[in-house]
Amino acid sequence: MLMDSREMLSSVFHFPAGITNDSIDPSANELVIRIACDVPSMPCPECQQPSARIHSCYQRMVADLPCVGRNVILALTLRKFVCGTSTCPRKIFTERLPGLVESYARMTSRLIALLQAIALVAGGQKGTRLADRFAIATTPSTLLRYLMQLPAPLTRAVRVLGVDDFAWKKRFTYGTILVDLERRKIIGVLADRESATVEAWLQEHPEVELVIRDRGKDFTKAATMGAPQAQQVVDRFHMVSNLSEVLQEILGHCRAEIRQAEAPVPQLEQAAAEPTRPRLPHGSTHSRPCEESPSGTSSRS
Repeated sequence: MLMDSREMLSSVFHFPAGITNDSIDPSANELVIRIACDVPSMPCPECQQPSARIHSCYQRMVADLPCVGRNVILALTLRKFVCGTSTCPRKIFTERLPGLVESYARMTSRLIALLQAIALVAGGQKGTRLADRFAIATTPSTLLRYLMQLPAPLTRAVRVLGVDDFAWKKRFTYGTILVDLERRKIIGVLADRESATVEAWLQEHPEVELVIRDRGKDFTKAATMGAPQAQQVVDRFHMVSNLSEVLQEILGHCRAEIRQAEAPVPQLEQAAAEPTRPRLPHGSTHSRPCEESPSGTSSRS
């Protein structure tokens, strides 16, 4: 392949500096691009001393972003260098390509970033179907694994904190979820739901002013000991549950009155069922029917 063609393909596929294209093998479903690094020396990952002494080479297959509905496979020719530092514990090392692919990765960094974005938006199962529309073959477990590699977001000062438990494994193992209710975002997940664990977290966040919790004694104790400056409020679900229980208890003492109020009244029902006749005003001419005289003619008053 000519030098101009290599530079053009490198710019089209956005390869980092120092990566050259050797050839492209297209097929109906994929493109195999053979690339190599032409940097004369590489630093040792242990002692950071550069080395230009090549020990050997090997080939590595890495998946890249798809191109026009085709899977792109990068056939990397990687070199192994001999470290010249006598005190370095690593004698032979493989060159690194941090702008393209990480060590031991089977996908390029940009493809992993795309899969992480898909997992954030759609999750595992739906993300797999969405990735298939982009001609990316993956599995739900792969999406979730790359999603878990993302760094945790930086937690800001929390003023209104929601605390509740959840099941890692129902009836066996439970944890605690912490939510910033003002931003409506999860800010932490604790390994268990013990009061000491929640109390330790609250002591590290003295900015909490309001704790929304359930009626459990563990969370009540944790909020009292860990955040004495915060006001405690029962969440909406348990508030409605409290109201329902109290209302049922009150109505349980008034069963006789409720039955009496619901009992039918026969006389009132009978009176309501009888048809009523309209009454006309006294002295109205329409109140007396027409009378016939013996001669057959009607007489009116």
